[in-house]
Amino acid sequence: MRNAVLGLVIGMLMLCPITSTAGGEHQRRFSVELALVAGDARLLLTEKEMSPVQRDWIEARLHNSVNLLPLLARYYLQESGKTDAALIESLEKLQHLFHELQPLYDHAQSLAYQYPINFHAEITQSLSEEEKSQSAEIYLQLCQRCHLVPGIEKSVVFGELGSFARSMRPDEWLARMIGGLRGDSYTSYENPFSDIQISLLFRYIRDEMP
Repeated sequence: MRNAVLGLVIGMLMLCPITSTAGGEHQRRFSVELALVAGDARLLLTEKEMSPVQRDWIEARLHNSVNLLPLLARYYLQESGKTDAALIESLEKLQHLFHELQPLYDHAQSLAYQYPINFHAEITQSLSEEEKSQSAEIYLQLCQRCHLVPGIEKSVVFGELGSFARSMRPDEWLARMIGGLRGDSYTSYENPFSDIQISLLFRYIRDEMP
């Protein structure tokens, strides 16, 4: 199953040109996945209400992401015209730390600091009343149904969504907004939201929802 999911991810990447896309898309994919690795390791370390099924699923997702990161990094480096053998070696180190969650988290979080997500829409200012209305409409039309249907065993959300968003660092919440709260990393390529919509939902869920 793990290999099948990883194959799907790699297959999706192979459909995309390795040359630069607008806004450094490969850089973003790499940085998002790196932040998600740190975030999923954090969940496995700290979340007390995780069922065995959820733990197995998040461990499988983390395993796939750790194995995918060197490939994403190579695409990012080729896109940017850089060479960085030390980065690839550092990412491969994560594969050897997979069964040591605290060192894996520490190493992934350190790398996430070095390679922040390329995202320029506003996420720090409070929403205006008009923006709150826009965000609520987006959430009701495009988000809520997935959060209400069965399938919690394939969700990284624990407890109420707003509380979950407030439980983590802003960079991890941004990565989860871009990469998706359910499914595996390849589902992020189906993300229908623009950066402006993501910035609205980022703040609406974190600041306005229970």
